[in-house]
Amino acid sequence: MAPDPRLADGLQEGLAALRGGDARLALDGYFNKIIAAYEARYRDIKERLYCARTQAEASRYLKEAAARQQSVRIVEAGLVQAYAYRAYELMVLNDAAGAVESLERARDLLPGNAAILSRLAALYKAQQKLPQALETYQAAVPAASELSPADRRWGELYDAYHGLGGVYAAMGRLDEAAATYQQCLAVLPDDDDAKEELAYIRQRQAKAQDRSP
Repeated sequence: MAPDPRLADGLQEGLAALRGGDARLALDGYFNKIIAAYEARYRDIKERLYCARTQAEASRYLKEAAARQQSVRIVEAGLVQAYAYRAYELMVLNDAAGAVESLERARDLLPGNAAILSRLAALYKAQQKLPQALETYQAAVPAASELSPADRRWGELYDAYHGLGGVYAAMGRLDEAAATYQQCLAVLPDDDDAKEELAYIRQRQAKAQDRSP
């Protein structure tokens, strides 16, 4: 299905409102309307819908769907962008539940997008939904490794590894937290933040060992 230039222009106008600090205008004036227009555009499509940033990502979705004998369609990325931007604005407006719902919808459309996964996982963690945060960060790491565009891969790997290590630490699973930061350093050897986090985790491990009978 061909992209709709009017909706693409609307996304850019919404982004301008976002950058201008008018969250309510960006949300109600643009992103909610764009989402409604896209959903109406795809309403009669019976196949499972996916968006994709790259051909490799689209190929992954098609291959997995074929293995499940599922009929799918790859559509333009504007819808998932609108959901992601709406989530950001809802956070600005202190509507965390709405932001989670919007990012969950974005994830359903773009399940291999590490940036979406890490943002959603961070919201789960902020809401103390640690099992959901853990599962989502665990998906973000391979998504960043295998599917992130080259110009975004390192940043998305950083967010995924650090998020995953932080959730393990918050759950008291220190051995897994340490292993995560070690894996991060194997990929990002100059990551000073990961070095500091690993040192902190090892201090916690040592204190826990000292307290054990």
